[in-house]
Amino acid sequence: MRNGAKSFAPGRTPGADCAVHKFRAANYPESLRVKRRPGDGRFVNLSGREARSIREVLKWKLGLGPHEAPHEAERNASDTPAPRVGPDLARIREPEPDMIHLTWIGHATWLIQAGGAAFLTDPIFSDDCSPYPIPRIPRRVAPGVALADLPAIDAVLLSHGHYDHCDVASLRALRSARVCAVPLGLGRLVRGSTPETEVVEAEWGERLDGGAAGAPFALTCVPAQHAAARSAFDRNETLWCGWLIDAGGKRIYFAGDTGRAGFFGELGAWIGGVDVALLPIGAYRPRWFMESVHCDPGEAVRIHRQLHARRSLAMHWGTFDLTDEPLGEPPLALARAAATAGLAPGEFTAIAVGETVVI
Repeated sequence: MRNGAKSFAPGRTPGADCAVHKFRAANYPESLRVKRRPGDGRFVNLSGREARSIREVLKWKLGLGPHEAPHEAERNASDTPAPRVGPDLARIREPEPDMIHLTWIGHATWLIQAGGAAFLTDPIFSDDCSPYPIPRIPRRVAPGVALADLPAIDAVLLSHGHYDHCDVASLRALRSARVCAVPLGLGRLVRGSTPETEVVEAEWGERLDGGAAGAPFALTCVPAQHAAARSAFDRNETLWCGWLIDAGGKRIYFAGDTGRAGFFGELGAWIGGVDVALLPIGAYRPRWFMESVHCDPGEAVRIHRQLHARRSLAMHWGTFDLTDEPLGEPPLALARAAATAGLAPGEFTAIAVGETVVI
């Protein structure tokens, strides 16, 4: 094992699966390491910008903040959810081995198939993502692929503990997954939901090497500009992150939940380019409240460029009505931002729930 790597037993039938080894990623910048707040040790963003307080939540919900009008091009955006198409189950069951297959299940949930391995990000198949019975935050479009139609999952990747990204009911239904990779501190919650799966925690700059025989992969935990909480009392006690996936000679970046941040330029330089980036474009208004945790489509285009992504696909829109912009606004704003930035047609696009893109 390299660099003092730690070894973890696989979560399913012994023999076919190799162990998961955790170690520090090579040449990872020290400036992008995890930071904690002095005194209580809670995690903080690299930028120093933190999520808004409970008092500011009330200010937003009572309509006491600054008024923000949409851009003229999005003024007539509809409040209809993301479009949905029936999944191509034949392609999902037999993916082309030398290609990346990306199926949007909704919100930040992707089925990623590459190099003979299958990954599932931030799985939420539930009808609601609210932490409380009232008010509900109902799902506005059905999952693009049913749980029963998923292939065997080699690794579940969680970006943080918010309820729309870490859904306990969905994790319980995925207990046959080999590995669940989670940011530091989230392991306790997830282990209680998936006792048959090996749960491995990582911090920014740590890499997990694993995979079944003939289908190795590497997962690197990378920074995000966000926050984490499961209640009003545990704010930022667990980490938040994005994930870099290396499989079959392909490289995929999953941003999780993130706002804009200065570190993306340095992170992109260290990564050295990705085949595809999965970037959030929704839940961004009002900006005075959301800008510290959620990027808007224009900021997502900038992150796409900073990561040197060959292609980017949009997520985190059109599934749950979380913020003030209409559900149909983000893809319109993305198209405008991409054109303004001079991106090539199809370079950064929003797809339908259930759609599979092959790269």
